[in-house]
Amino acid sequence: MPRSLRALAAALLAALAVLLGTPAQALDPAVPEPVPGPVVLIGVTGLRWDDVGSLTTPALWGLSREGSVGAVATRSVRARNCPADGWLAVSAGNRAADLLADDNKCRLLRDPGESGEVPGWDDYLAAARSESYGARPGMLGDLLARTGTTVTGIGPGAAVALAGSDGVPVGEHLRVPSEQRGLAQAVRAAAESSELLVVDAGVIRDPGHATVPRLPSTTPTTVPDPDDAPPGLGGADDDLPGSAAIVEPTRAQQAVNVDARIDAVLEGLARRDATVLVVSLADSGRTALQVAVATGPRPLGPQFAESLLTSGSTRQPGVVQVTDVTPTLLSLLLLEDEAPALPGAQIVPVPGPATGGARVALLRDVQREASAIGLVFGSFSARLVLAQAALFVAAAIILVARGRADRAPLRPALRVLKISALALASAPVASFLSGLVPWWRADRQVAAFWAVLLAWIAVITGAAIAGPWRRHVLGPAGVVAGVTVLTLALDAVTGSTLVIDSPMGAHRILAARFYGMSNQAFALITAGGVLLAVVVADTLLRAGRRRLAVASVVAIGVALVVVDGAPAWGADFGGPPAIILAFAMLAVAVSGRRVSWRLVLVVGAVGVAVVLGFALLDWMRPAADRTHLGRFLDTVLDGGLWDVVWRKLSVNLRVLTSWRYLVLAIGGVALTWLVLAGPRAHRGGLLGAGSPLAGLQREVPLLRPAVAATGAALAVGFLMNDSGIVVPATGIALAVPCLVAASAQWRLGARADDAGGGAPDADGPPEGGPGTDVSDRGAAPSTSSSA
Repeated sequence: MPRSLRALAAALLAALAVLLGTPAQALDPAVPEPVPGPVVLIGVTGLRWDDVGSLTTPALWGLSREGSVGAVATRSVRARNCPADGWLAVSAGNRAADLLADDNKCRLLRDPGESGEVPGWDDYLAAARSESYGARPGMLGDLLARTGTTVTGIGPGAAVALAGSDGVPVGEHLRVPSEQRGLAQAVRAAAESSELLVVDAGVIRDPGHATVPRLPSTTPTTVPDPDDAPPGLGGADDDLPGSAAIVEPTRAQQAVNVDARIDAVLEGLARRDATVLVVSLADSGRTALQVAVATGPRPLGPQFAESLLTSGSTRQPGVVQVTDVTPTLLSLLLLEDEAPALPGAQIVPVPGPATGGARVALLRDVQREASAIGLVFGSFSARLVLAQAALFVAAAIILVARGRADRAPLRPALRVLKISALALASAPVASFLSGLVPWWRADRQVAAFWAVLLAWIAVITGAAIAGPWRRHVLGPAGVVAGVTVLTLALDAVTGSTLVIDSPMGAHRILAARFYGMSNQAFALITAGGVLLAVVVADTLLRAGRRRLAVASVVAIGVALVVVDGAPAWGADFGGPPAIILAFAMLAVAVSGRRVSWRLVLVVGAVGVAVVLGFALLDWMRPAADRTHLGRFLDTVLDGGLWDVVWRKLSVNLRVLTSWRYLVLAIGGVALTWLVLAGPRAHRGGLLGAGSPLAGLQREVPLLRPAVAATGAALAVGFLMNDSGIVVPATGIALAVPCLVAASAQWRLGARADDAGGGAPDADGPPEGGPGTDVSDRGAAPSTSSSA
């Protein structure tokens, strides 16, 4: 094994040993005790924080001042969900949904009929079998029945949540009384004998998205009567007199009805030290973050009061997921050890602003940002792709054009090309840095976003072309790569605030990832890290410091692997093997040796060992503290590996044909080949004599192994992550513009015999000018790759 590879493996194992040496099993020595009062879940759907007001919803307003508050990401199987989807998520502890109707309308939930079975239960089971999340509707009900937990459910949503796998609710089930006083009395009686009480407090739907009665798609157990809808739960009459019955109630009217039921439940719990969760389990037709409030004691730790809510699945103060509700109920009932592996995590309180008004204002700001990113994400992605495509075409024409680089029209064209390439290479990291400026608070959010984005691009591009590094071939491109790597690495170790709700990051509403490295961030930090390592190693090789150059590559690689894969930071499962492969290939090339297939296989094994070590480290922690790495390992141990693999494969296949990513991937690869091989490359040799950039290889001997290492990393990332072609396309969005900028930089300073007649730049040729035998100054005598 080459010494450079041994050094990389040793450094990675040392870093992993330090992390694993931390007592991962340092559990709280205190013994959890049952909460004194019943655990109560008040479920609603469609309730947002902008629906809550001191006059219109006084019960919720009071809870928001006294309890712990949060925003709920309700994303389920589909982008928009129905009331049934939210209650099924509680039942299964996983993403689940109703069958999609032909008219895309949501089912009006009904109480069980004479058979006792939840109407439409067979549809729910069929929908779960058709998805790859491994959801098991009825899991919660079966667990409660098996453990002998006393349960009462009130309302049709509660029947869905508490149904066993046979569709029959466990414990006692009641219909929602028509009057507020009756609901309070029912809650008071249920609290006397029940450990868990679940209440369906109603539905809020946007105009045009009302729920409708629906017969079961499979063999029905009961035939629902359209006139049998309980008041306030989406029925046609919904307490509206006269002619108003044919008009859909406004959001404000629906919120008043929901608040009245919540107030009745709280009245029934008066003088009881109950633990109450109020959670909006699904959206209202328009996708947005929803309301969560919790009050009362917990088995361990501080009680729910005057704070924010978070969970191990989001690690974002003030944000939880609907899949966190079931693990929270089980932990409050001290039943978490009885449950199978679940994707959610326990909801817990964390410190927040001092006053209730400030906490709600923060959540409304989070909700506004989460909704605003949807207004700019599509246009940013499309415009970036179109701009990159234009750059590819222009570079293919200008870079291989023959002529004097010191005269018009080639010289100004090369300068424009270089600046444009640097600007486009800066765009991805600028999209993350835009989160430092609250553009979503502006009246014209889209215009504010583009103003902030362009300002950051201008700052980064200006820094790249203004400093002393501008004289080096890779200097300007290296600055852009360095800013990208530094920004994303610092963000990962400080809580991932920039990745969340950025155009190329993770979106709260989509609920795919709330912390760590997104797939796009991984691609950018990998491509940028390789280029940064090349700049450092090339400088050291020119000074004759080969061993130090190898050490620098290893050090940068280890740092990126730890930042990307550590559970506390990047928590990325598919990234570390790709990064290890890229930097191992680059380290071997810097050492002067050849990359072989044996090396690739050994590095692959090391990468798998490292990522499994990270997952094991996370899994050894308490369940409430685990990230998705530890929960993934728990899922594998529970037999759910195939569901995860199939879901990732399905996503990869779905995004494979996206034109945006195909343009970047195919165009970037084609341009890289044209620039490096030239239009008349001999036997496919890179930087052949047919290219005007043939001297670039002598100027930067590490260019070819850098391209190979980046390509290998992005290919592995493509195979191991669930965003497929997004990974190579995003990496290309940084790597190829940097290559174009470096190529234009070289041509502007190339001599006539190296670039078809060019003359030195006015500022002088790049340091270590073209034509110089770099190997005399410590460069690798051979950087070819057989892999």
